[in-house]
Amino acid sequence: MGATLREQNLGPMRWLVVSGEAADCFRALGGHMRAEIREAVTEWTSIRRLREHVSAPPGREQLAAVRAATQAGFAAEWAELAALADGAGVPMDDLVLLNLRGDLGQVEGSFNCSDLAWRGERSFIAHNEDQGTSMTGKCLLLTLAIEGLPPVFAFWCPMFLPGNTFWVSDELVVSVDSLTVPEPGPSAGRHFIARGLQRRCQTVDEAIGFLRASPCASGYAYTIGDYSAGAIAGVEAVRDEHHVREVGGPSGPLFWHTNHGRHVSGTVGASTCQRAAVLAATPLPGGEPDAAWFLRLLAGAPVPDGVRVDPSEQQPVLTLCTFIADLTGGEATLQWRDELPVHVPLRHLVAPG
Repeated sequence: MGATLREQNLGPMRWLVVSGEAADCFRALGGHMRAEIREAVTEWTSIRRLREHVSAPPGREQLAAVRAATQAGFAAEWAELAALADGAGVPMDDLVLLNLRGDLGQVEGSFNCSDLAWRGERSFIAHNEDQGTSMTGKCLLLTLAIEGLPPVFAFWCPMFLPGNTFWVSDELVVSVDSLTVPEPGPSAGRHFIARGLQRRCQTVDEAIGFLRASPCASGYAYTIGDYSAGAIAGVEAVRDEHHVREVGGPSGPLFWHTNHGRHVSGTVGASTCQRAAVLAATPLPGGEPDAAWFLRLLAGAPVPDGVRVDPSEQQPVLTLCTFIADLTGGEATLQWRDELPVHVPLRHLVAPG
């Protein structure tokens, strides 16, 4: 049958919209983004480090264990990655390595991202997507309308399954922070679990249950919101440990997360601690916040006045995109780095017409 793919823009941001059967969609995406994906598997320092790491113990054994668990538990997600590799004309093993890069031990430095959530009279989820400077110009927005699955809109890095950043589905808004652990377990890879959540869950309770039932080799911190009910939960999922916190009520209206486990074990680095200190010390707004309040804190300034990440020689990482979901108002705000924010209805992102 084939897939239908079109490219458009949302403000300054590239936006792909693809529909059809799953394998056809991912094969089309691989072909459309072939240059970016091929660059990742031939020129990235990350792929060279990963290949070296898995060429001998203990990396070789860890890769074998995670591959086996992932293929056994997430066959549909594995098939999507295989179709992406086929479309791009790159070896499947290379894309597997990249998608397991946080599940094989501390091969690279820590990853960045910052999350905020609010549940008072109104509900919000906000996320800074921080990436290496090499990703500038390569990431884009993606709407996937796969037959038989809920449609999903995501910030997409073309060499990865679309589940490791932030996304919007028919009912949920989800943002993700990396929790890479130095001693991973023999379970499924976190990119595949996150994509599984996209495919299978349409309520906060379903998402929590799915994560509890899906042990992970390393971990992610998820902020999950229902934009019909306004409910929000923060879920830390590391190996077979889980911690769930309901946002709002006795715990207070403001919730934050960066890249270390607040309640379960996760890697701690200098950058995540600095950003965490800023968010933890943030005074509550005088009333209900709006999108501009989140933008000032996330995108307005670096530490110590905010948590925007600016690149340096020591840390070639930057905040590429800031995303704010007003669950109550049903509106998304996206700000590409150094560009004006764009406002769009949440439901338009999954059904752009």
